Amino acid sequence: MQVARVALRPTPRLRALLGPGLLALLCLLPVLLYLPFLNAPFERDESVYAIIARGLLNGQIPYRDLFDNKPPLVFGWYALAFAVFGEDDVAPRLVAALLLSLTTLTLFAESRLLFSRRVAYLAAAAFALSTGLPFVALHSNTEAYMLLPMVASLLAFTLGVRSGRLGWFLAAGVLGALALMTKQVAVWNLAALALTAGIWGWRSRNPVIGRAAPLVFLAAGTAGAMALIASPFFAAGALGDMAYANVSYNGLYIAALTFGDRALNLAAGGAFVFAIAAPLLAAAGVGLVKLLLRRKRALDYLLVTWAAGSIAGIAMAGRFYPHYFLQALPAAAVLAALLAAEYLPGRGSKRAPRSVLLAVTAFSVLALVTNSALYLAPRRSEQRVAPDTFYHTQWAENSEFLGAYIAAHTTPDDTVFNLGRESQIYFYADRRPAARYFYDYVYSYDPETVGLTIDALRAEKPVYIIDSIQPPLFQ
Repeated sequence: MQVARVALRPTPRLRALLGPGLLALLCLLPVLLYLPFLNAPFERDESVYAIIARGLLNGQIPYRDLFDNKPPLVFGWYALAFAVFGEDDVAPRLVAALLLSLTTLTLFAESRLLFSRRVAYLAAAAFALSTGLPFVALHSNTEAYMLLPMVASLLAFTLGVRSGRLGWFLAAGVLGALALMTKQVAVWNLAALALTAGIWGWRSRNPVIGRAAPLVFLAAGTAGAMALIASPFFAAGALGDMAYANVSYNGLYIAALTFGDRALNLAAGGAFVFAIAAPLLAAAGVGLVKLLLRRKRALDYLLVTWAAGSIAGIAMAGRFYPHYFLQALPAAAVLAALLAAEYLPGRGSKRAPRSVLLAVTAFSVLALVTNSALYLAPRRSEQRVAPDTFYHTQWAENSEFLGAYIAAHTTPDDTVFNLGRESQIYFYADRRPAARYFYDYVYSYDPETVGLTIDALRAEKPVYIIDSIQPPLFQ
């Protein structure tokens, strides 16, 4: 007796309902992954942005009154978060999670333009899951705010290539500028678009002016948006301060490392990120090779060039901190999805060779063990693997108590000064820094700022000076 095999496939109506529902769940995933960490104390970078954003809301000018070397939009994102959700450490992370959710949706749209719907869903799923990687994500650092305009710029550019409409290239330039003015490393993704626009336009059959049009419109959108963002600083007489922070100081910051320093940082940072994201990164690498070996379209070159721009952005400063690698996750998700779509069960899929199954198992076990240690025993893991991070965590957790003490023993008009990187003390004390250079990182790269800070302290006479350079003694 033979039993007929019946293939259970959703009807077109059910498929139409399942698709948007699945996409909505994937877009919600970054918010769900962030929820357990929303109340965590600010870490060093977050606290700097929070202090400047609070100053911005109170009429202070970034760079002129409070220094940092990041572009101005990150302070705007923090200020918006505080204005909408209140001035606490939850607000910026909640906004970051929402932006990553929108990035998931944007990446789905971009992947659907380039490849099949199956690849698009897999890319969105891979990226959404990667927003839960410890130290790479789960923070409100600049990368979390940069990704949405960065990916949206790629989407607009792709629409321009497909439709030939120059307005999309203008929009891509504007969005690329928003990413660049959130963190400078997005310049490499913008450069990738410019390179593609130049080559694609030149290979067309249009007259010379028409061939240059995509690149011209991309550049016009970028320049116009950057000029608009810089205009308030020009009006306030702080354009020079902005240029020093974003160009001159960052040049000193980048030049401070030797080639050996960069190599060691790459080895340490790369090994850590690979350990927690091994399946994604390995699949992305193989997916990249397959994309290069197959029959190539102009849009394939666009994705490869844009991915290379993301890698260049990670390497730009030479530090290779884990959160830097967030910039590469959108491209990695798409490339990994290309490979996964070939082997996961479904119509037209291939049977995975035994070697592929063994590699997937090994990489998955490595990532599972590493992430489990970081999630389940973060203190012990940090103390063994990254003692500096362990000390930073101690400061972050105890800064709230120190801030409360300072707030109880000062008035709102008093100023304080922290000698170190623990700027969260200012935030939790709700007291203004007594000097423009309110954390010590800048002193290492531009010694002239030491004298300027001493002069400011003599003039301001802060009620408290806190020394947080030494590792804390408490456990």
